[in-house]
Amino acid sequence: MKKTLVALAALLLAGCAANPYEPTLQVKSSFANASTTPPAGQTHVRLHRIEQWSVIPFEKTCPLIVILDGKTIASLHFNQYVDLNVPNGIRTFEVRLACALTKTTGSITVDANGKPVSLETDRSFFGTYNIRPKTGE
Repeated sequence: MKKTLVALAALLLAGCAANPYEPTLQVKSSFANASTTPPAGQTHVRLHRIEQWSVIPFEKTCPLIVILDGKTIASLHFNQYVDLNVPNGIRTFEVRLACALTKTTGSITVDANGKPVSLETDRSFFGTYNIRPKTGE
């Protein structure tokens, strides 16, 4: 019994380690392939959608739409991120679930001042999305 539990735990840990977060391929062309070293007058922003357990059947397949200053720029599935170089200034990032019938939008205002910004987004207990500075940074 112990050997079976140890083997299952090892498989679980190996599965988690084999699934690091990855970049999204669904980015508006003007923002695609953003370098982590932005050009002069721009700020590098990384937005990561955290992997979450969900009881909502469509949430695993439905993308989270990323909106910058009112314009759709990318979509994220669980455990994906998008790297963006945005013009300096006050910028508003919003996210919303593409398949939701109710308001699930989350937003944050960022002062893009040339210093890299790392954000993360996830769904709250109440079903709305949050965006916040990434913890540990």
